[in-house]
Amino acid sequence: MLIHEKPGHERPDTGRSIFALVEELLRNTAKLLDQKLMLLRLEVEDSLGTLMRHLAVLLIGGALAGLGLVLSSIALALWIGSHVGSALGGFAITGVSFLVVGAVLVAVRLQRGIGPKRLLPERTVKELEKDTRWIKSAL
Repeated sequence: MLIHEKPGHERPDTGRSIFALVEELLRNTAKLLDQKLMLLRLEVEDSLGTLMRHLAVLLIGGALAGLGLVLSSIALALWIGSHVGSALGGFAITGVSFLVVGAVLVAVRLQRGIGPKRLLPERTVKELEKDTRWIKSAL
């Protein structure tokens, strides 16, 4: 029976020594690890780029929201001051109410906990762990 091989697909050299085979295995393993690390670097760079874009939008939105809050709190303080009869009293009432709301928000956030987020993409970490197990089983 004749076995037809695909063009460009050569049979492995059966006369190679065990040391040459181990050397090729190590070279291929190093190449695989290099490719996986390159993939990890690219994914981290992409994640950081996305994070920076989101952070820029968040900062601009936060600055505009802060400006709006300042202007609306001044208007609120003047309105309360006109009903109380003193602009200074209106600013005091408004300032204390914002202080209480801020303290409640901070207390709720601290009670729920503030934990660090993982920077590495979950899929890449799983792939690296799988490759590590595969390499250990091959050796």
